[in-house]
Amino acid sequence: MFVDRLSQAQRQALLDLAVITAGIDNDVSEEEMQYLEELSVNYGLNLDLENHRTSSIDDLISVLDSKQSKVIVLQELIKLSYKDGHFGPEEQQKVFQIAQKLGLNDPELLLAIEKWVRQGFDWLHEGEQLLN
Repeated sequence: MFVDRLSQAQRQALLDLAVITAGIDNDVSEEEMQYLEELSVNYGLNLDLENHRTSSIDDLISVLDSKQSKVIVLQELIKLSYKDGHFGPEEQQKVFQIAQKLGLNDPELLLAIEKWVRQGFDWLHEGEQLLN
């Protein structure tokens, strides 16, 4: 998992940004909640569902100090956004806003990351179909 390449502080920032992203449409799905809980448990992170009201995105992204960490976080946020079956307009807007703040506002890069995530979901789905 690419999250393993992040420092503990970067993982916490990812989780906090994921809470913000999951809550943007005012409906945290069961799948999104499962993602947040797994990230928290797997890496010993503090899951604070109220955090989106107190943490600023600028403060959270300040620990993302390499292109690699920024791309991993964006990939994870897009992956989270797909957890409920679609990458909705509110989620897209929030992820693109975060991408801009990260300095990753190259449309081709964003499309490549989104394609990477979609292909991952397709790969998992195809595997499930083969096993059934």
